[in-house]
Amino acid sequence: MNTTSFNLETVILVLQKRFKQIIIFVFISLIVASIAFIWSTKYYRSTALVIPANSLLADKSRLSNANIQNLYAFTGNSDDAETLLGIAKSDTILYRLVDELSLVDYYRSKGKNDAEKRKNTISLLQKDLQIEKTEFNQLRIMACTKSPELSANMVNSTIETIQQIEQQMWKLVYQKSTNKIAQSVKELENEYESVVDSISKTAVPYKKELLETKRLAILEQVKQFQKSESELRLALETTPPTLYTIEKAFPSASADKPLFLTTIATAFFISLVFAMIGALVFDKNQRH
Repeated sequence: MNTTSFNLETVILVLQKRFKQIIIFVFISLIVASIAFIWSTKYYRSTALVIPANSLLADKSRLSNANIQNLYAFTGNSDDAETLLGIAKSDTILYRLVDELSLVDYYRSKGKNDAEKRKNTISLLQKDLQIEKTEFNQLRIMACTKSPELSANMVNSTIETIQQIEQQMWKLVYQKSTNKIAQSVKELENEYESVVDSISKTAVPYKKELLETKRLAILEQVKQFQKSESELRLALETTPPTLYTIEKAFPSASADKPLFLTTIATAFFISLVFAMIGALVFDKNQRH
């Protein structure tokens, strides 16, 4: 019975018959793939690994109480990692990178004005900059660009900016609390002077005693506020880190994309399959 399909024996015979043509086609394909690889744009990847610091270290009480210091671990938990991840992916970080590293020029972003160019650059940057949380509550920050130095700078600048932003947040909290306490101390000092003046003008013993008690209470309160103010000022000068860098990003020594062996292997298998199918189809057409 006639059939239009190849059986296994026929396939093997055809491939043996067209073996040289197949090899030549594969060889030419590999040469073309090698030339294309040489002329293709190379991309370099840099990676850094960081762990969040314990947010409780920002407690100003840690500076004056050794027992409290011992209660806090240096590394943070999953919530701290999520906080860092949110900051790392925020537009604030991305816009700082765009301006600091002149990424508008690197991406050659188009736009009617500078604001639109910066916004379009953000979209391109998000494709090259990847930030992910690992199962160990670490952050892996990766950048892949056409420049090995830019990739490393992009990652390290991201880490530095995250550190600065969160530390600035804590410093702002400390500063507001310091200003509030300073204002309260000033008010208490004015009240203290008023009480002292009243004591000097009062001749009634029990009133004088009450005023003296109030004077001592105000004095004690002022001392407590001044102590808190000193702790806050010290906390301002010794703001704890928000993250620790385990692995800093360095420029890649060789291109990470595309890979030569992967490119050649892919070209080899595709060209081999295509050549074999072509040989079988060609031989079939010749027989009809």
